[in-house]
Amino acid sequence: MKLILAVLLMFSGYAFAGCSSIHDSDQRAYCEAKKGSTCSSIHDSDLRATCEAEKGSTCSSIHDSDQRAYCEAKKGSTCSSIHDSDLRAMCEAEKGSTCSSIHDSDQRAFCEAKKGSTCSSIHDSDLRNQCEAMKR
Repeated sequence: MKLILAVLLMFSGYAFAGCSSIHDSDQRAYCEAKKGSTCSSIHDSDLRATCEAEKGSTCSSIHDSDQRAYCEAKKGSTCSSIHDSDLRAMCEAEKGSTCSSIHDSDQRAFCEAKKGSTCSSIHDSDLRNQCEAMKR
């Protein structure tokens, strides 16, 4: 009986995981900002600039060229100028392609979750928690 209760508690905690369950403080702040908080508590400048761009600012403050191109693609540009193959594949999947060309299994599972699948096959706990928070 105790084992069954422990398993149920484990799954209930997993099912209700949200931004507060993300260990990385910048990723947690980014997750919270996506839910309505400000981006100001994000220490990483590129992630903060990405957050601000998602809230209406331009992508020009993002120093990493691939992340800047990805940001611009989300605003209407093409994905073709993204050099990182997994990020380009994620970008293309967000524009209607499949997730199958993403090599990183956790990123592929995250991509599939964005398209309606569950987050349960994501092994990285922070990414899984981010995925769960996104689904709420």
